[in-house]
Amino acid sequence: MDDIAIRDPRPGDAEEVEALITAHFSEGQSYGVDLGFDDPTYHVLVATEADGGGGGDGSGGGDATGGGDTPAGADAQARDAGAILGVMALRECESPTAVADEMYFFDDPALLPEASRYGHLEMGYVRDGAKGRGIGSRLLERLHAIGAERGVDLFVADSWYHGGADSPKKLFDRHGYETIHREPIERPAAECPKCERECTCEGALVVRRGAGGEE
Repeated sequence: MDDIAIRDPRPGDAEEVEALITAHFSEGQSYGVDLGFDDPTYHVLVATEADGGGGGDGSGGGDATGGGDTPAGADAQARDAGAILGVMALRECESPTAVADEMYFFDDPALLPEASRYGHLEMGYVRDGAKGRGIGSRLLERLHAIGAERGVDLFVADSWYHGGADSPKKLFDRHGYETIHREPIERPAAECPKCERECTCEGALVVRRGAGGEE
């Protein structure tokens, strides 16, 4: 099994995380990265190569709010041995309106099921060349655990379903998410960084109750 360290972000990570994310976009598009250092309701995790000396998957990370000063976080930091391979974040929200304000593809809170506390998943990207190593799954599972500790009872993502081999649909299906709404993204294939002959991209709204049942 690949040895991957999952850790909290550090202040110097912002530029590298932004480059990782925008590499997936059409040329010229940008993305402003928030690493959540001053927000206890926003939990960002990054995945890196580990040095292989600690065993396990390096998935410690404290409370994922950026401190890195817990024993688990310190262990992950000691084992962190390379470039950032993936990133994912969870934002806690109290209402459907608050979730809608954060979503990219949808702005209608009526699309969301009722819940007492929402967890909106953001910034889910893995570096080209590092896909197929379970990085997305490890990040998602760790965020599920953090959400459970924080009382999140509905995980939500407004996701970009595309025609590439790394479409997020596969990850969400594997982890028990239900796609409850879709809207086509209409553009020619020449303008799409993922699809080839025909653009099949959709904005998709996916949800998952609770945080149990991880394999």
